[in-house]
Order: sequence, then C-alpha cells, then structure tokens
Amino acid sequence: MTGTFDAASTLVDFDALTPAVLRSRGSLKWSQYPGDVIAAWVAEMDLGTAPAVRQALEGAVQDAALGYMPAGLALSARTAVARFHEEAFGWSVPVEDVSLLPDVLSALAALIDHHTRPGSAVIVPTPAYMPFLSIPGAHGRRCIEVPALRGQGRSSWGLDLEAIEAAMAQGAGLLVLCNPWNPVGRVLSPAELDAVAALSARYGVVVLSDEIHSSLVIEPGAVHTPYASRPGADPALTFTATAVSKGWNVPGLKCAQLIASGPGRRAWQASPLSAGLDDQASALGARAVVAALSAEGLAWNSLVRDYVRANAELVARALAPVEGVEVTVPQGTYLAWLDCSGLALPEGLSPAAFFRREPGVAMNAGRAFGAGYESFCRLNLATGRALEEQTVSRLLQAVASLG
Repeated sequence: MTGTFDAASTLVDFDALTPAVLRSRGSLKWSQYPGDVIAAWVAEMDLGTAPAVRQALEGAVQDAALGYMPAGLALSARTAVARFHEEAFGWSVPVEDVSLLPDVLSALAALIDHHTRPGSAVIVPTPAYMPFLSIPGAHGRRCIEVPALRGQGRSSWGLDLEAIEAAMAQGAGLLVLCNPWNPVGRVLSPAELDAVAALSARYGVVVLSDEIHSSLVIEPGAVHTPYASRPGADPALTFTATAVSKGWNVPGLKCAQLIASGPGRRAWQASPLSAGLDDQASALGARAVVAALSAEGLAWNSLVRDYVRANAELVARALAPVEGVEVTVPQGTYLAWLDCSGLALPEGLSPAAFFRREPGVAMNAGRAFGAGYESFCRLNLATGRALEEQTVSRLLQAVASLG
C-alpha cells in the first residue's frame, strides 16, 4: 500500500460537506427523502472512506481485477482480520478460524438454519438492529424480544440477564448480542459478557456476537471486549460476526467475516450453506478489508472516531437543556438514541415523522427497533460538522414550535 493522507485536509473536507454534495453522490441515505431533508437515518457515514481503501479499489479497477475471489486474496483478508483482533483487542485469532461471507445477516440466517434446534426461539435484546427482529420469523423461528434495563448516563442501557435466562430455560436456541450495541451505543463490559457466557454454557444456547461496530468505540476510556475472548465462552456455542463495513464505510462491498474456534469452526465450515457463503464474499470487499486494516487505514479510522466523538458532544450539549428529549450518547458506534417521550407531539405523529416533516431531519423511527420504543429516534452522527450544527438547529426549532 502506497501513498499517505493529510489529516488536516481530511478534516477540512469533512467540515465542507453539504446536502447538495451528498445528494449528488446518489447514496441510499441521501436519495430516500426528497426535498430539503437532512439524512441522518441509515447507518452509513457521510465521511467517505479511507484513502488507503480508495487507492486499493482504484487499483483493482485500473487492473480490471473484477473477477472471482482469488484464494490468495481471501487468505490476505483473513490474515488481516486475525492480526487486527490481536493488536486492537488482545484476542489471538488463528487465521483458520476466520471465514468470509457477504454480511452479518447471512451469518445469522445460516446459524438459525444449521446450528439451532428446529422450532427453537431466537433471543434478541432490544432495542435492536431491525433485521435481527425479522430474520428469525423468515427462518421458522420465533423472536423473543428482551427489553433492555435502563438506568442513567451513557452506560444506562444494560442486558436483562434474568429475562435472557428465562428465555433460555424455556428452550431458546440462539442469543443475538450486538456489541457495541446498535442503537444505544453501549460497549458491553467483561462482566456482562461473562454472565452471558455462563448462561450460554448452562443452557446450551448458541451466541452470535455482532461486533461490526468494534472499530468505532468513541468514548475515552471505553474498550471493546470481544465476547469470544472471554474464558467462559464455549467455542462450540460461540460465533462472532464482524466487518470493516461500518468503521470504513464500505457496506456495499459485501465482505464480512465470521470467527469461530474449535468445534464451532468445524460445525460452521461443515454446513452446506455456510460453505457457500464463503464463495459469495466480494473480491473488491476483500481488497478493502486488507487496506482498511493497514496502518494507513487504521490511522484514518482513528481520525474518524475523534471527529464523530466531537459531533456526539456537540449534539449532547445542544440538546441537554431541552425538556422532553433525552439523548443517549454512544460509547461505541456513530448512532445517538433520542428519547422523545416528553414531547407533546401532534396526535398521530411519531417523533421520527414529526422531525422529518417539521424541520426536515430524517431519523430512524424507534418502533422499528422493538416493541415499546415508539417514542424514540436513532440519529446518525457520522456527518460533517456544519451539517451536524444544522441538524441540531433544526431539531431545536422543531421542539420550540411545540410551545
């Protein structure tokens, strides 16, 4: 990998982002809602990608290297992922434990079909990434939503371990963890992960840990701990899904990874559907993985985390005095979780519908993240500073209009 990037000039580029520039790119995020609407919904960054990733992709296009996945490239991607987990989190991952697949959701579907008992339920702590709630039903499984326990502060959203255990005791076959937790931004503690591991071992329940946001821890002092690195996590029951898609903004390149050790790896690699997923991973995506996890790619990711942290602090300061709105600032991810239950909204309007109609800010509606979250919105923080300031201004004006 050759070439360097200038952090200062990159910051200027971020600051200069405008709705017109972003709409011209034609992304889903900025084309979904027409008119003067700031797109702050789907989990996609406005900040481009790392220069190292762009150079790798441009090189592939110039060389017309757009064919099927070469074995050597797949090995390079697996090796980069294993090295990253060792260096970033102190988790030693053998390269052979890393499998490639298109995305995290394909891992969930394969685990449900081939690694859980027919008719067993899937446990999903809520609020949850929306497809986690719908995929179980599409694969003949009931989804058991376990609402989070809520306290105060950034780490206020916690796992309801008693409810999770009750669901396991009733015969559930799979627990889906999201760590860092989309949409509440929690970075789960080692103690929480150990408690989950003890329950998994006691009841023989498979755990899929979605760690796609592990490269986006933004709170100073917060540290991501891979679930599978905990000593109590049974390798036969433990699967980790990850990707560079969020931390480097390349979800369209379709090259996620599943990490499984020992008996878990052998079971994963033996199932027909799981083996087929490896062939569906994108060669361009594998190139992006290698570039993202290079020294230059990691430096860009560090810059982005600092930038998003500043955006999060801006939003928190601006909305802190607002009565009726409570902001959960993420420890990890670039997603803020807004509780708007104190607002006297027009009858029939959800908070997301109100803010999209009145000031023109498109956020995800809380009801999509599970039952009981109808008064919430998810706000994407990964945008330019001027756009974040404009977003906050519009939100404040909309609340003020309620009187």
